[in-house]
Amino acid sequence: MSQAGVVTWLAVRELWITFRLVILLLALVAVGAIVALVPASLPATMQRLAIGMGAASLVVAAVTAWSVAEERQQGRAGWLVTRSVPRGTLLGGWFVALSAVVLAGTIATGILGWLAASGVSLRLDPTAYAVRFGAVAATVVAVVALGVLAGTLGRPRVAALLAVILAAASGLLAWLVPAAPGMIPGAAFVELAALVEGTTSDVVAWQSAGVALVAAAVLLGLARLALERADL
Repeated sequence: MSQAGVVTWLAVRELWITFRLVILLLALVAVGAIVALVPASLPATMQRLAIGMGAASLVVAAVTAWSVAEERQQGRAGWLVTRSVPRGTLLGGWFVALSAVVLAGTIATGILGWLAASGVSLRLDPTAYAVRFGAVAATVVAVVALGVLAGTLGRPRVAALLAVILAAASGLLAWLVPAAPGMIPGAAFVELAALVEGTTSDVVAWQSAGVALVAAAVLLGLARLALERADL
């Protein structure tokens, strides 16, 4: 097994042992379960789904930042580095592990959300829903990258608080600045909330997904630079 694979497996194992893996999955899947179990009109269902995913992404930001920061604080990251594991591999392993867990929960929520929406609307375009929820998934991956960056900058509590504040600020900005649709990370939640029957244009949703992925790449680059200077 490669070094990256070992680090990823160790990260998943650590998430499982500390019950953070369960917390992440519950935070995400609970959103879909609540939406599916509490019937509402299509606009209300989409709004609940978007708000729930936004709230769950804050949990993702906090858990990610706390986990990475604790790896540094407890010396486990330093131990791996002294065993010739590059810092970039350490960072990538944690990002892949957390992203895989988060995407699994997001996909489950997306399926539950579709079942709830299709139960109250027979004319909802499945492609439009899939594109918008895909953009939400890309945004959640960007939140993981934000959490990883925050985790390289401070102690667990400070890192978690920083990640939550920045993630919430991005989502709030996307909601308050409708003049720049799709160009601010977090706009995917706004697009999902606005989905109704007859929606045909997916341009903004695709833009939201692209912006989220670019933001994730930039945040990971910054995290790589920060980790080079971080105390392990």
